[in-house]
Amino acid sequence: MNVFVNCLLHITLCLVSCIVTAQQELPPTESSAPDSVKLKLLWKMGDSLVDANQFIPAKKIFEQALAISQAGDDTRRIGISYRKLGSWSESTGDYGQAIDWFLKSQNTFKIAGDQRNFARSFRFIGFCYNRLNKVKEARQYIERGIAYAQQFGYDQLLPEFYSELINIDSHGKQYASASAYTEKVLAYYKQKKDWQTYYGTLFNAGLLYKNMGQYVRSEQAFRQAMTYAVNEKDEFFQGYINTSIPYALIPQNKLDEAEVACQRALNWVEKTGVDKYAVLEDVNSHLSRIYEIRGDFRQALTFYKRQMANHDSVFNATKNRQVAELETRYQMREKEENIQQLASTNARQTRQIWAGIGGLIVLTILLGTLYWLYERVRQSHQKIAQQSDQLTIMMKELHHRVKNNLAIVSSLLKLQSSRLDDEKAIQAVRVGQQRVEAMSLIHQRLYQTDEVTTVNMRDYLTDLSESLMRAYDYPADEFDLQLNIELQELDVDMAMPLGLIVNELVTNAFKYAYDKTNGKRPLLRIDLRSQSDKSQPGITLEVQDNGPGIDVSDWQQKGNKSSFGKRLIASLSEQLEGHFELLKQNGTLFRLHMPNVRASV
Repeated sequence: MNVFVNCLLHITLCLVSCIVTAQQELPPTESSAPDSVKLKLLWKMGDSLVDANQFIPAKKIFEQALAISQAGDDTRRIGISYRKLGSWSESTGDYGQAIDWFLKSQNTFKIAGDQRNFARSFRFIGFCYNRLNKVKEARQYIERGIAYAQQFGYDQLLPEFYSELINIDSHGKQYASASAYTEKVLAYYKQKKDWQTYYGTLFNAGLLYKNMGQYVRSEQAFRQAMTYAVNEKDEFFQGYINTSIPYALIPQNKLDEAEVACQRALNWVEKTGVDKYAVLEDVNSHLSRIYEIRGDFRQALTFYKRQMANHDSVFNATKNRQVAELETRYQMREKEENIQQLASTNARQTRQIWAGIGGLIVLTILLGTLYWLYERVRQSHQKIAQQSDQLTIMMKELHHRVKNNLAIVSSLLKLQSSRLDDEKAIQAVRVGQQRVEAMSLIHQRLYQTDEVTTVNMRDYLTDLSESLMRAYDYPADEFDLQLNIELQELDVDMAMPLGLIVNELVTNAFKYAYDKTNGKRPLLRIDLRSQSDKSQPGITLEVQDNGPGIDVSDWQQKGNKSSFGKRLIASLSEQLEGHFELLKQNGTLFRLHMPNVRASV
C-alpha cells in the first residue's frame, strides 16, 4: 500500500512540475517548500528544458531561481544560479554573455569560500574563450584552474582541465603536449576504474594519434575501445568507432578492414540516424580514398560526390543551427519586453495551477480508495484460492484413504480365497478381489495427480489391462494388447463404472476367450472415443477379443441363471444411461454407447 501511495504522490508531483514548467514559475512562496528544495527543482526543470531546446522558458526558470537565491541571501546558491545562466547562454551560442555569467559565478563562489566551485569556473570560462577562437585567453584560464586545483588538492578536477588543453593543443597542432595530457587523463580514469570515461578518452586519443601520423597506435586505441563497446553492447560507441577507425587503417593499406568498418558505420547510421550527414561525409570520404588507392577511379569519384553532398548537408545544418540561435536570442529580447504585460496573466494562471493541484489531490484520494477496494477483493480471492487448495489436499487425502481401505479389502479377499477349498468359490472371491482392485486403481490415480475429479483413461485402462494380464499369467511379449483411447480425461463418476465394465469384459476374455493349446496369439482391443456423428453423438466403448466368440442368446438369458458379471455390466450401463450390444465378430465384440448428455455431465 505504501509503494502505491508513493507512486501516486510521485505522479502528482510530476504533473505539478509539468504545469509549473508550462507557466515558468513555482507556487507562491508562503505555501511552498523551502528555498533549497525549490531551487533544486527549478535548476532541474531548466536543464531539462535546455536539453529539449526549449530555451525561452528555460531562461525564465533560471532567472526565477536566481531571484529566489538572491532573496535568500545564500551566496553559494547565487553562484550556482549565475552558472546555470552561463550554461544557458553557452547552449544558445552566445559565448560572450556566457563568460560574463561565469565570471559573476566565480566571484560569488570566491566570496562564499567555495573553493571547489571557484576552481571549476576556470574550465567553463576557458571553454567559452576557446569556442570564440581566443586561444591565448582560453589557455590562461585553464592553466590557472590547474594550478588552483593542484594547490588545494582537487585532483578530480584535473582531468576536466587536461581535456580542455587537449582540445586547444590539438586544434593548434601541438600534438606532443596534447598527447602528454591525454596520457594523464587516461591514467586518472584507469586508476578510478571509470571505464566508460576511460574508453571515451581512449577513442579521442585514437583521433589524436591519427592526426600525429601514428596510425598503428591509433588503430590500437580504436580496437581497445571497440572491445569495450562490444562487451557493453554500446551500439552508438561502436558506430562512432567504425566511422573513425578507417583513418588509421587506410594509411596502413588495410583497405579491406577499412571497407568493412565503413559498411558497419553505414548500417548503423541508417538504423539510428545519429549525426547522419556528418557520419556519411566521413564514411564516403574513406570509401573514395579506398577505391582511389585500388585504382577504381570511377567508384572513387562516385563516393567523392556523395561526400560533397553530405558536406553540403552538414554545412546547411550548421547554418540552420546558427540561424536558430540568433532567432532564439531575438525572441528572448522580445519576450523580456513582454514580461510586465504577462504579470497579471501569470497571477491568473497561478490560481488555475492550484485548482489543478486540488483536483489532483482529490484524484489521488479517489485512486487510493479504489486501491483499498482492490486489495480487499484480492484478499478475498486469495482466501478462496487457499480454501480451494485445502479442499484439493483433503480430496487427495480422501482418495488415498479410500485406496488404502480398498487395498485392505483386496488383501482380505485374497486371504479368504487361500482358505477355501471349493474352486468355484475361490474364483468368485478372486473376481471380487479384481473388482475391488479396479476401483482402488482409480482412487490411486486421483491422489497421485493434481486433478482430483478427473481420471486419465489411457493410463488407467493400460494399468488395469496389464494387471489382469499378469493375474491370468499372460506374458506381455506373447499377447497383443491394443489400446485406442481418444478420450483422455473423464469425470470420476463416469470413469468408475466404465472401469468396472472393462474389468468384467477383460476378465471374461482371459477366462473364456483364449486357448493356450491352439497356438493362436491372443488379442485384446479396447477403444474409447467420442462420437461426432450428429445423429448419435456421445461416447463409445468397445472391447473385443479374438476368441471363438460368445453365444449372444446365452448372454441375453435372464433370471437366476444370469451371472453376476452380466448383471453388473447391465446395471452399470444403465447407470451411465447408455445401451450396449454384443456381437460375434472375429471373436466377441462388446460395444457400449453413452449419449452426449451424459458425457457432458
